[in-house]
Formats: sequence, structure tokens, C-alpha cells
Amino acid sequence: MTASAYHVLSTLALACYLAAALWLISSMRQAALATIGGRRMAGLCLSVAAVSVHAFVLWQGVSAKPEFALSIAETASLVGFGVAVIAVVACMRQARFAGASAILLAIAGLVAVTTNEGSREFTVAQQGWELNIHIALSVLAYSLITVGTGLAIALTLLDRRLRHRQPLGWFSILPSVATLESGMFNALGGGFLALSLGLFSGFFFIDDIFAQSLSRKVILSCAAWITLGALLFGRWRFGWRGRMARNWTLGGYVLLVLAYFGSKLVLENVLGRHWG
Repeated sequence: MTASAYHVLSTLALACYLAAALWLISSMRQAALATIGGRRMAGLCLSVAAVSVHAFVLWQGVSAKPEFALSIAETASLVGFGVAVIAVVACMRQARFAGASAILLAIAGLVAVTTNEGSREFTVAQQGWELNIHIALSVLAYSLITVGTGLAIALTLLDRRLRHRQPLGWFSILPSVATLESGMFNALGGGFLALSLGLFSGFFFIDDIFAQSLSRKVILSCAAWITLGALLFGRWRFGWRGRMARNWTLGGYVLLVLAYFGSKLVLENVLGRHWG
């Protein structure tokens, strides 16, 4: 597939994502109850179309390559795809998540356009199903934790409006504080489980972490795992919520982003090396 074809398809995915987000938002702000279901269904159909186009672009740009060596843009697009799938499923299961799903779909659309056909000048030495499992678990973990962090940010903004007794405005498309918080912890719990399995698979399958320039990634990933684990334990044992829970969520997510994207950026663009 040519670079221009990638550009057209990624732009089409973005357009479908944004259209789906607008339809879902309109379903939450629609006064006529008779049209809410139809608008939500239209938004879901557009979101499924967007996810399908995004998946095709990813398949052509990532999975069809002989070497599964991902660029930063390709990894971000994979995570965005995971976020979109989670958003669609959440909206299908609970209509009250339509507004939050719309925001996540818009973010996924912006990330989708980063997928390109650009040739990679590196490969990874260790190939096989073990590496594919590790990558799949890592992408799932990033996607779920990204969703949890997005809900934490939305929760912070909504809570601030309510505390200051300000009109909700566009924040009215979001579900209640309790629902947002429950969704945030569900996403973080699933993300923590996937991250645990991803780290375990990495330790088990990768031959020599230090020889493959992975030490920074591993250290920061473990720090993120400890942070998120402490948050979930605090939630279970002490009932953590509110500002404390949101701060721990943001802290864990920053560490996770630095673990992969920060380490990869420094390794490739500053040190001129690659993993593997």
C-alpha cells in the first residue's frame, strides 16, 4: 500500500471517529427522548466503521511487516485502537457512558492518523510468538490504563465544577461522579492485571534485558506497576477515592508513558540504538 493510500485511510478513520463522537454527544444532549436511541445507534455504527478502518490500516502497516519492530507512532496507534474498542464496548453495554466514550473515540481518532507506511530502519533480534504475546499484553495494559486515566481527568474536571457550584455545560454528557469513578477503577484493575502479565512475560521470554537496552523501560514499568498496585490496594483496603486516587492514577500513567515512549525516544533519537 502506498503512502498516499495510508494517508487517505487514516484520514477516513479520523473522520469516522469524530463523526461517531459527535453523534454520541448529541444523543446525550438530545431533549427528545424518542431520538436518543437512534442517535446513539448511529454513533455506534460510525464508531464500528472507524475501528474497522483503523484495524485495516494497522494490519497493513504493522502486522504485515516481516519484522515486528514497532515505531513510536505505530505503538501509539495500536494503543489508540485499543482505547477505541474499549470505548465502543462500554457504550454498547451502558448507554450512560456514551459521552465519555465519545471523548475517548475522538482521542483515538487523533492517534489513528499517526499510523503511516514509513519504512523502519531496524529490526528486533528476538522474534516469535512469545514476543507477540508480550506486545499484545502490553498494548492491552496501555489501552486500559489510558482509559482509566482519561476517566480520572474527566472526573477531576466534573468534580471541580460540582464543588464550585458551576453550571455543568458540556460536562453534562458525562455520567455521574460515582459512575465515572467506578469505571476508572474497573479500567485500572484490568490494566494492572494485563500489565502484570506483560511484565511477567517479558521477564520470562526475553533472554537478556540489559543486552537489549531495556533496563530503563523495565525499571520505569515496574515503578508504574508498584504505583498502580498501591492505588488499587489503597482502594480495596482504605477506600481511597477522590483527589488521592486521581493523583496516584496520573502518577502511575506518567511513569508508564515514560517507560515505553520516553525510553524509546531517548534510545532511538538521542543514543541512536534500538531495542532488540
